[in-house]
Amino acid sequence: MKNNFTPTRMNGSNTEADDTKERMIKIVNSLAKSASLLAFILGCLLYYMTGHKVILLPALLESALFLSILLVTKYSKPVYGKRFMFFLHSISIWFFGVLLGPASQIYLFAPFLAFCVFLVFEKPWSQVLVLATSLVAMILVIVNYRYPVIASLPLNKETELYLHWLVIASATLLNGTALYYYAKESRYQNKQLKKLVSQLDKTNQAMRIYVRETTHEIRSPLNVVNSILQNYIETADQSKRTVQVGFAHLEAIHFACQDMQLVVSNALGWSKIEAGKDEIINSPFHFGDWVLHLCDTYEYLAKRRSVHINIALHDNLPEYILADKSKLRTIIVNLLSNAIKFTAFRSIITVKAGMKNGLLVVSVTDQGVGIPADRKEHIFDPYVTEPGQHTESSGLGLPIARHMARMMGGDLTATDNTDGSGSIFTLRIPVEITTAPSSAHHILDFSLLKGLKVLVVDDDPLNHLAFSLALKRMGIEVILADSGPQGLAKALLHQPDAILMDMIMPYASGVEMLSQFRANRDLRHIPFILVSGNSYSEVKEEVTASGADGFLSKPVNIEQLYTILKDLVIMADAQVSTAR
Repeated sequence: MKNNFTPTRMNGSNTEADDTKERMIKIVNSLAKSASLLAFILGCLLYYMTGHKVILLPALLESALFLSILLVTKYSKPVYGKRFMFFLHSISIWFFGVLLGPASQIYLFAPFLAFCVFLVFEKPWSQVLVLATSLVAMILVIVNYRYPVIASLPLNKETELYLHWLVIASATLLNGTALYYYAKESRYQNKQLKKLVSQLDKTNQAMRIYVRETTHEIRSPLNVVNSILQNYIETADQSKRTVQVGFAHLEAIHFACQDMQLVVSNALGWSKIEAGKDEIINSPFHFGDWVLHLCDTYEYLAKRRSVHINIALHDNLPEYILADKSKLRTIIVNLLSNAIKFTAFRSIITVKAGMKNGLLVVSVTDQGVGIPADRKEHIFDPYVTEPGQHTESSGLGLPIARHMARMMGGDLTATDNTDGSGSIFTLRIPVEITTAPSSAHHILDFSLLKGLKVLVVDDDPLNHLAFSLALKRMGIEVILADSGPQGLAKALLHQPDAILMDMIMPYASGVEMLSQFRANRDLRHIPFILVSGNSYSEVKEEVTASGADGFLSKPVNIEQLYTILKDLVIMADAQVSTAR
């Protein structure tokens, strides 16, 4: 199910575009109405004074054409209306300038045409071209006065005198109108520019906070990993190739890595939200077991602050639900992480889950200092630290959690803990009760993959190590290459059963290398899996369009790696054998 949520920033840009369109339509329509009225009045007056229908009929046609601009702006783009109005004004001025002769004082309308050029045309080259064309046309009309090619109407002295003042009044009106709208548009643009500068200042400030706080959030778990590893490196016996590591230390490193992964996921998740590219993917899963395992995972971090996580599952909680497991995990993990950060030392965090009025209700209660009433909504803004607290900020976790809750049709709220100090964060979302999926008891049978050869192409040695550890654990022979061309050569030499290739590498990207592999008849049959640290939907679309057989997002989960290799290699071979 695709996301129907559009972030405020995206809506803001659309609203600004709509406002600009409406404003331009009003300006064009106002100028068109005034020009139509002016053409009608002048045409009637000049016909009355001269009696020439050659003045009246074009003037009436001009008046009608100016009114037709209202239909152009209504049923087409405003820019077409602007350009039609400009060319209609230009043709009218030149036509009546030639028809009425020197008494028309065509040069008085030059400022009007110049203002219209800058109002109608946006690109500098088009402004220069149209101004030059208008100037040449005006010069040709004036030259026609001295060296007549097209004869003007004969006018008596009295008519020329009236015409003289009519032209001055018309030119003043048109020039004043154009100048008014030009000045109004300039003021509006200056106002928008100041608004944009203010927004950029706020964005820069937010970016500085974002970098500072994200760096701070990563630094804490990174310090855990660095301290433990540094201790083992410094105390290790250099003569031995192995080091005995305590299980508690391994747990600490694993949890610290999960914590860093959460920070990165939140940062990427916030970028997705701002870009409006988030989506919902529902799947069935056993909620009770899942939430118990999730809380057990975070129990270790809680123990570091002498905090215990107490879990209470209501009897009405269904076994299996249909929901977006990934988003639900993000919400609850962020709530647990914040509760552990802000609760008091030697306290208890309580997690409750149950059904109420058809909604899944999950609450996380801490025993911290609590949140003032006027700050309960503010804490859902990015990077908020409550006054008086000397712990880290809430980061992006709560804004993302609330967004995801509302995206799933529910909400996330914060209230006071009435049974003591602290706060209660309550998640309410609609879920569908379902039955156990066929793969509910899925077991990783690594023996299925034993003996396979997999080529890993990545320019980062650390990724080589990570993939090697996971693949060798499955009994797979690993072939390593650090570039696309080297990977192609090794693939021809070893004929692997599958290829894992990073999307971004020097010399040639993974997508570019895929086309070379597909062009080689000795390699085109090998399953080709692209790997990327970016899991955005557009990257997945690029992978699909490239024709790759699969996609993995870093950090790669061993279960995902096992599943994709089993499906692409083992199951594909089984289908081929059955077909034979």
